[in-house]
Amino acid sequence: MFQLRPYQNNLVIEARNHLATGNKGVLIQSPPGSGKSVVIAEIVRLATNKGGKVLFLAHRRELLDNIVETLNDNDVDLSKVIVLSAVMAKNRLSTLPPLSLIVTDEGHHGKAKTYMDIYGHFKDVPRLGFTATPYRLNGEGFKDIYDEMVEGPTIQWLIDHHNLAPYRWFSIPLIDRAKVDFKNMTREAESSAKLFESDATIQGDIIGNYKKYANGKQAIVYAPTIEVSKLIVKWFNQEGIYAVHADGKTPTKERDQIMADFKAKKITILSNVDLISEGFNVPDVGVIILCRPTQSIVLHLQQSMRGMRYRPDKTSIILDHVGNGANLGLPADEFEWSIEGRKKKSSSSSGPPKMICTTCGQQFLLKSLLKINDKPHCPFCLQEIEMKEKETSVTFDETVEMVELNAEKAKIARFSRKKFSTKQSLEINYAIAKAKVEMVGKGNPLFKMFGSLTAYRKKEYSLDVLEEFSILCNVSMEKVLKAYDWAYKKSLEKPEMPEWAKNTFY
Repeated sequence: MFQLRPYQNNLVIEARNHLATGNKGVLIQSPPGSGKSVVIAEIVRLATNKGGKVLFLAHRRELLDNIVETLNDNDVDLSKVIVLSAVMAKNRLSTLPPLSLIVTDEGHHGKAKTYMDIYGHFKDVPRLGFTATPYRLNGEGFKDIYDEMVEGPTIQWLIDHHNLAPYRWFSIPLIDRAKVDFKNMTREAESSAKLFESDATIQGDIIGNYKKYANGKQAIVYAPTIEVSKLIVKWFNQEGIYAVHADGKTPTKERDQIMADFKAKKITILSNVDLISEGFNVPDVGVIILCRPTQSIVLHLQQSMRGMRYRPDKTSIILDHVGNGANLGLPADEFEWSIEGRKKKSSSSSGPPKMICTTCGQQFLLKSLLKINDKPHCPFCLQEIEMKEKETSVTFDETVEMVELNAEKAKIARFSRKKFSTKQSLEINYAIAKAKVEMVGKGNPLFKMFGSLTAYRKKEYSLDVLEEFSILCNVSMEKVLKAYDWAYKKSLEKPEMPEWAKNTFY
């Protein structure tokens, strides 16, 4: 049996207390790597010891295999536990025995129709959900499934108390994510894959940065598409670094062997497409290479924290080639979780038709990225569905060097992408200029600011305005006048900058 950590034991006690008061559903939130499977195993052990029958649900085979091993290690009577995928459970509803508890791993997927049908069939059976990220891109809450949420410790607390490894986050500065289509997760992948053809600022020197920051260490690569993943593997192998690709098309036996070889440290680089995230546990791996931009907090944390399993003296290295950290936050940032719904940002209803997978609940285009045995499958949970495959060809290009981000730098990075504007005060424009200079590591913010506003946009400022700016920003008037004079003379020498280039000038 496991010896639970105090915070894990608190999760067990609080969740069981909620169920004891009559709540039909409780969602347990705890960060990636905090040992949710141990908590699950203890709750299942206590339930089965009282003669109960427990149904355990998950949407991936790897999660099912992991929980069977964990339950066995915790001395659980497996004859009293039914471990099934959501699809298999739905297909067997008429033959399943009476249940005392339903446990759902990665409970944020529970809104999918397949899960809802199961919950509806066993509407009087208490249910527990487990997730690190109770969040859905469409803004839906979980109140129709769970009455209460039990929240675990923060990621920073787990790092401070040696339950998660600390990390260093390196990212490409001034990444232009405007070319990535974030309307849904499939379009994220497709549009970012196209950027590998021409736009160096979206990926950077993947091999060079690995050698610089993590040379020789095992790493997991998250790529946007199969084609890009295979290309990255090719680059690593050309440099004599043994790399292997795995995805939903990879035959089951071959994929299992790849995973086993990686865990045995026979493979240095394992590249994948949305396959190695939830439930994949290789504690010794500490290097994560992000090559897939996303707006999904769920995907962001599941992937970036995959290398933060605790080991003494271990520090995880995250090489972020797509700006996810600066746009969504670093793992130790504070995230607010809730089972309540939230307002979704408005977006245009135009564009290609979209579909929601009835198994995992993810939204995607009808053109999927995965095809298994010549049959289209959901790119997220790999379940068969009526979809079409889209092929993408890619090449590689180098770019600027990485910089290390921390919580403060992440804020600076977000601010550095703001645009200069003659409608903003000089104080705001100066703050933007300083952020841009800090991210790049060179340049003069006064010359950068006046170069954009005065030299190219022809904006003139009075002496009074410049004096006020000098006082408010604590910059010497001599330096202000020197930069402004330079920009003013440039404005007289050069023709007006074309409209298309004004918003891209740095």
